[in-house]
Amino acid sequence: MSYTAEDRAVALAGVFQAAALVADVAHGRSLDDKAFRATLQSLFVESPDTVPEVFGGLGGVRLGLLLLRDSLANDRQRSHAEVLRYALNIVHVERRFAAKRDLGEKLDARMVRIRSQLEHFEIGHETIIAALASAYQDTLSTLPQRIQVVGNAQALQEERNAERIRALLLGGVRAALLWYQVGGRRWRLIWSRRAVQTAAGELIEQLSAT
Repeated sequence: MSYTAEDRAVALAGVFQAAALVADVAHGRSLDDKAFRATLQSLFVESPDTVPEVFGGLGGVRLGLLLLRDSLANDRQRSHAEVLRYALNIVHVERRFAAKRDLGEKLDARMVRIRSQLEHFEIGHETIIAALASAYQDTLSTLPQRIQVVGNAQALQEERNAERIRALLLGGVRAALLWYQVGGRRWRLIWSRRAVQTAAGELIEQLSAT
C-alpha cells in the first residue's frame, strides 16, 4: 500500500500531540481533553482503513497538526523546543523498542488485558490510565534509552500525573510506529521539513473548512 505525505503528517502529528500533552502534564497545565482521549484511544485501534482513523479522524489529531506545522518553522522552533525534543526522543525510542521482540510481545499481551478492561471503564478512567502506565513502565522504561521528562516538581511528584505521562508516552510511541509504517524516517523529517509543514497546513485547512 502506498501512503501520502498527508498520511505521514497525520502520524507524525500524533507524536507531536503526545509530546505536547506530556509537557502540559509535567508543568501542571490543563489538558486538551479531546486530544488526550484520542491519543489514548489510538492505542486500541487495529486495522484502520485510513491513517486518520487511528485518531478517530483528523479532528482527533488537530492539536498535533498545529504543533507540527508551527514547531518546524525556523522562527518558532525556540518556543516549541520542549515539544520538539520530546517528539524526537519518542521517535528514537520507538526504533529501539521495535528491535526488542521480547518487549514487543510483552507489551502486546498487556494491551490485550487492558483492552478487556475497556468493557468496564471508559478510555479516560484512572484504571485504564494506570494500566497503560504500568505497561509502559514494564516495557519501554526498561530500555537504556529513556525519555526524560522535566517540568514542575510538584506536578511530577503526583502519582496521577506520572501515570498520565507514561500513558501518553505509550501513545506517542504508537504514533511513531505508525509514522514509520507509512514511510516516515528521521532523515525525511530533517531534509523534508518544508514538505511536512505544507502537508500539516493543508490538513489544518481541511479541518477549518468542515
